[in-house]
Amino acid sequence: MAAPKPGKKFKYDLDSVLKVRGIREKKEQEKFAEKQQEYLTEKQKEEQIKEEKQGKEAELRNVFKKGPISDFDKVLRRKAHLEVLKGDLDQQIEKVLDTSKQLEEQRAHLVEAMKNKKIMETHREHKLDDYNKVMRDLDMKFMDEIATQRFKKRGTT
Repeated sequence: MAAPKPGKKFKYDLDSVLKVRGIREKKEQEKFAEKQQEYLTEKQKEEQIKEEKQGKEAELRNVFKKGPISDFDKVLRRKAHLEVLKGDLDQQIEKVLDTSKQLEEQRAHLVEAMKNKKIMETHREHKLDDYNKVMRDLDMKFMDEIATQRFKKRGTT
């Protein structure tokens, strides 16, 4: 590190890189929030389909419990509807798994962006520490020069 001039304020050379990494981290956080919302929406749809399927299954069981079945066509329609619900549920489970995978991929991107920003922040802190050390050394050198000047002045008089 080149010696800074006394009185100069610390300026981090890679400040623009740090800003870019900060922006990238924010974008990844936004994408993660979107993926998380998608996942929660798909999971909610899955729960609704499950509840509807369970309700229809309970209705069909009640029809059989009541006794003799007068309209067998109605029972077959209910059975067919249950099959459709089962297919819908299977599709929804696939969607939930897919959005879950996308969420985890986005989480990995976010973690990577956070690491990259943290690396730059740590680098900046080290550079600031180096700068402060150099400035302390310059201060000490200046104070030593003043003390030497005073000593010489007193010694000659």
